Amino acid sequence: MKRGSVLHHQSVKRDRLKGLLLFRRTLGQLGFGLIKVFLFLLVLGGLSLAFVSGSQFLTSSPYFRLRNIVVTGVSDDLREELIKISGLKERESLFSIDPATIKRNIEAHPWIRSVSLKKEFPHTLHIKAENEEAVALVLLERMHLMDKGGVIFKEVERDDSVDFPVVTGLSTGDKKNGAYLKEVASLLDALHLVDTPLSVKGLSEIHVEEDGALTVYFNRLPFKVFFGRDDFIRKIDSLTHIIKHVQVTHRLYQVRSIDLDYADRAVVAFTGRVV
Repeated sequence: MKRGSVLHHQSVKRDRLKGLLLFRRTLGQLGFGLIKVFLFLLVLGGLSLAFVSGSQFLTSSPYFRLRNIVVTGVSDDLREELIKISGLKERESLFSIDPATIKRNIEAHPWIRSVSLKKEFPHTLHIKAENEEAVALVLLERMHLMDKGGVIFKEVERDDSVDFPVVTGLSTGDKKNGAYLKEVASLLDALHLVDTPLSVKGLSEIHVEEDGALTVYFNRLPFKVFFGRDDFIRKIDSLTHIIKHVQVTHRLYQVRSIDLDYADRAVVAFTGRVV
């Protein structure tokens, strides 16, 4: 019985020793892990501090201060206006300039279509602006300017040029207006592309019918022309030949209307008859 008790006691001691060694090993591994985490956080903190210090140095250093603003693509008068609304601060660092903010501020100007920026270290910021180009007036509740893409970009003001054809027939708030104006823009673009004596400058009015078809009035032609909704280049070419023919036959001022909205012919209405 005594021998068994001694063996049991020794076994208990061995188990306790094993447990103690396992605990110490686990504690050592945990401590080593904590040391690694601490070192990682220490390095990360050092890098963050270095980044903040470096960033503060770059944004405050006189060497990188903005001294030159080069604006291209616009007139001198508009150039000064764009710099004023850009949000740029006098002698701020090139590193502190946010291009997205400057771009957004400038593109808010109604006469600016798009803007691109480029930093040229150490002192210069290049701003390339693209002007909006008006091609027509759009009559809604008030008169608006439309660009070559068929998009209304601003309301007409006192100093704006109004030497453009007028688009009529649209209803304020109609969801189809966007599609109708793209058709108008397509017609104007076709007039630029086709070699014809007809020109955009000769246009007086483009009336949009309820179904979106276009009826055009020219300054020097005593009749209206139905263009419909598409295939404008072919129709312009056809109109050119018809005008030449009625001029040669001395019947220009007898024409009341020309309907080009047919696939294989045009219908000319004369005073008292239709051909």
